[in-house]
Amino acid sequence: KEYIMGKEIQDAISLVTIGLPFFNNSETLKFTLRSIMKQSFTNWKLILINDGSTDNSDQSISREILDDPRVTYINDKTNKGLVFRLNQIAGLCPTPYLARMHADDMIVPDRIETQLNYLLKHPEVDLVDSALYTIDDDNQVVGVRGLEAISYLPEQIIVRSMLNHATIIGKASWFKNNKYNGDYLRAEDYELWCRTFSFSNFKRIERPLYIVREGKVNVNNYILTMRTCRKVLKVYGPKYLNSAQVKKEIFKTYIKGSLYSITGFLGIQHILPKSRNSRLVEQDRINVQSMIAGIIGE
Repeated sequence: KEYIMGKEIQDAISLVTIGLPFFNNSETLKFTLRSIMKQSFTNWKLILINDGSTDNSDQSISREILDDPRVTYINDKTNKGLVFRLNQIAGLCPTPYLARMHADDMIVPDRIETQLNYLLKHPEVDLVDSALYTIDDDNQVVGVRGLEAISYLPEQIIVRSMLNHATIIGKASWFKNNKYNGDYLRAEDYELWCRTFSFSNFKRIERPLYIVREGKVNVNNYILTMRTCRKVLKVYGPKYLNSAQVKKEIFKTYIKGSLYSITGFLGIQHILPKSRNSRLVEQDRINVQSMIAGIIGE
């Protein structure tokens, strides 16, 4: 792959910071960190923040990582939540670009290389996301989604979240100028896209560069998400949708919440996120599973 900057310059300049807050991720954080350490592009920085975990998540951080000069570790005993940490990371980011990541996910080996290269070649772009693979709690491949281009139709943006949140890499200045709003807990990304799409340049790499873990859904959290989505629809919906459309979309959030409540009662709520995926052909599934095994060290 060719970079817009020569290798010597890249080796001398850190261009991207990975922001990784974690809270009670003792079962998955080690895999997340391994996927970062195995990136093909190595001149990154990592801001790793313990958001007041009450389990032994911090024990997943090896001495090798703690001693790595690329890593800044903040061990905070207070749980301040994702929105606070995302804004904190943006404020601390020392590089021109910032990459999002969740502590129960993984990234494919060339994720940073591919997205950073895209941004360097397209300086007019603010954020670039990607398609993603989904896995279960046993690190088994479930499916793929986000293979289509993002839509800039306002009615589409209001109806669904515009970007795959955890997959984005973008200009640090954009994150600093467009902070997450804590009033929209659990739909903070949805609100951010609705607020900023009209003056921002978002793009997608239509290839899976990110691996999202979708285990057993917390029904209470999902219902809270739907409640916040209704708030977003009430604030931004009337700007782009007629009254009947806004009511229809709000009604859908109640239906979704009810479906999760029912399936949660039956203990089968994990089947609902799978409906958003496309299935991989068998050889592709085998290839992705092999890649994951390489990341986690199996």
